[in-house]
Amino acid sequence: QPSLMDDMLYRIQEVNKVPSDVKKSLLDFVVDGKNIGKVTPKVAQRLCSIATQSSFIFELSQNIDASTKPILTLADDAGTTSESRTQAVASVMEHLRDNGYITGWRDEMYPVVETFDEVSNPVFLIERAASSLLGVLEYGVHINGIVLPENGNVMDRKNTKMWMARRSKTKSKFPGYLDHIVAGGQPAGLSLIENVVKECLEEAGIPPELTKKGIQPAGAISYESYGGKFKDDGEGV
Repeated sequence: QPSLMDDMLYRIQEVNKVPSDVKKSLLDFVVDGKNIGKVTPKVAQRLCSIATQSSFIFELSQNIDASTKPILTLADDAGTTSESRTQAVASVMEHLRDNGYITGWRDEMYPVVETFDEVSNPVFLIERAASSLLGVLEYGVHINGIVLPENGNVMDRKNTKMWMARRSKTKSKFPGYLDHIVAGGQPAGLSLIENVVKECLEEAGIPPELTKKGIQPAGAISYESYGGKFKDDGEGV
């Protein structure tokens, strides 16, 4: 018998797609030998053209195999520590924000890593609104509020209910759309459960003690997508 998750797979499939021609054109973003993102050639050119305080932070480097595409990386002026790279990348992203290229600024930092196991030791941190520009991995927590029937049988699909939320019409992304009861990006400096507790309180007014009592892990879903207001110009994210 299909589960509630099975019923939602079509939504995952709907967003989990990148046009084949775009995918073939993407350049790897590599720092310290770690492949941490993907960008379109035009985005790479834009990033490499920006100098802050007379320093270029991004540069294109020829791959070891000269027959393959170049890679985007950080220039020497970005430094070698997570802190110096965070500040250097921020200077470029703030320039793009001030010029209207990046919108929806959050003042919330995301860790840039190759795998989730490295979130406590990121290559650098980046403003949430700018993370998709570099095609880096973004993590988040999504909570469904399941109301079981009186018999407590989760397989009783006819009588099992799920809370649905509607996003504010002032949100920068998908205003007014239906959503999970709680969902939020995974910022730097918080564990998964700490973030779940924070988001439940902020978005649904669920007190921490109730969240900790009722929350249950249900797995992970990964997907990739391509969009943004400049996608038709070859600068999608």
